[in-house]
Amino acid sequence: MLAIKVKPNSITISSLLPALVELGCFDLGKETHGYIIRNYLYSDVFVANSLVDMYAKSGCWNKGSDIFYRMDNWNVVSWNAMIANFAQNGAELEAIRLVKEMQDMRSVGIEYDVVSIVGALSACGNLSALKQGKEIHCLSMRKLFDTHLFVANSLIDLYTKCGRIALGKKIFDRISNKDVASWNAMILGYGMQGELEAAINLFDLMKDEGLEYDHVSYIAVLSACSHAGLVERGKRYFDQMLAQNIRPTQMHYACMVDLLGRAGLMTEAAELVRSMPFEADSNVWGALLGACRIHGNIELAQLAAEHLFKLKPGHCGYYILLSNMYAEVGRWNEADKVRALMKSRKVKKNPGCSWVQIGNKLRAFLVGEGSQGSELELCYDELVKGERMSSAYLSWPQT
Repeated sequence: MLAIKVKPNSITISSLLPALVELGCFDLGKETHGYIIRNYLYSDVFVANSLVDMYAKSGCWNKGSDIFYRMDNWNVVSWNAMIANFAQNGAELEAIRLVKEMQDMRSVGIEYDVVSIVGALSACGNLSALKQGKEIHCLSMRKLFDTHLFVANSLIDLYTKCGRIALGKKIFDRISNKDVASWNAMILGYGMQGELEAAINLFDLMKDEGLEYDHVSYIAVLSACSHAGLVERGKRYFDQMLAQNIRPTQMHYACMVDLLGRAGLMTEAAELVRSMPFEADSNVWGALLGACRIHGNIELAQLAAEHLFKLKPGHCGYYILLSNMYAEVGRWNEADKVRALMKSRKVKKNPGCSWVQIGNKLRAFLVGEGSQGSELELCYDELVKGERMSSAYLSWPQT
């Protein structure tokens, strides 16, 4: 278009941005954002919505948030894009708050729909916020959205993540038109709650129902096999996936490395990493490092840690894990070197953190040294962001 002097308009741009997202071309997306600014296309709601969606999926949720709050012509798609933005990028409380705020926007013609409900349920599931999840569930029932397949699948995900596997199974059984995502959510739920035999049996039953497995199905069953120690069965499923012409992703390889590593087959696990058709990411090397920790394989742990220090230099857990392994076998010099490297990169150990909801109050428990006060404060702020939804209190243990 540019070559033949045809100027792209807002419709061109709002069609182009989703294509760039699908291809993962986020740098080109930023260039397109520059074009939007230079050509005064910001005022178009479809262009703004596409930008919010692009930044959400690229992990730059702050930029998506800035665009959303500067808009003066919102529609329901704008709100849904922003809810998904928060839910996908670790700001779940903000996502839930936005859904609640949408109730006040009915006077201007904006009201939550199925997509809003799915985004809110996803946020509640990630937080294990059962009370808020039940509220959203009730909201969906009043609007008759609960029978929608996407909402039902999200409800299964919510209740299994919150440990209410029986409720998840009840919703699963009531779905008349189950799709692959319904089965995957239930299999993942059983695996998450340690009901490994049920997860594997459900995976096998899925085939009998005439459904084709997808890549998520295999991640779910390989993870279950790993935790159950079913090495041969896991290998068989991996080979079955290859025969089905499903290309293994980083997560499939991470599950296989974890499966082999937990069983003590360290040489085989390392060989699998080396034979991968692409460079292993932090999930794969992290699985290998975790296996090395279980079986005390320091040489292989060093190799895994070297890659992890490059891939995720700001992740404190990898430094601490390797340092502790050295300390356990009395190699204090190496342990001190890892700690020194961690300090030189200004990587700090995150404080232990947990929270429990009692009534409408979210009570957070944090454990850390006095010198880490700023870290604790940050963690607390992140927990209670959007506290209009629920008040929060910080409780300090005695020791």
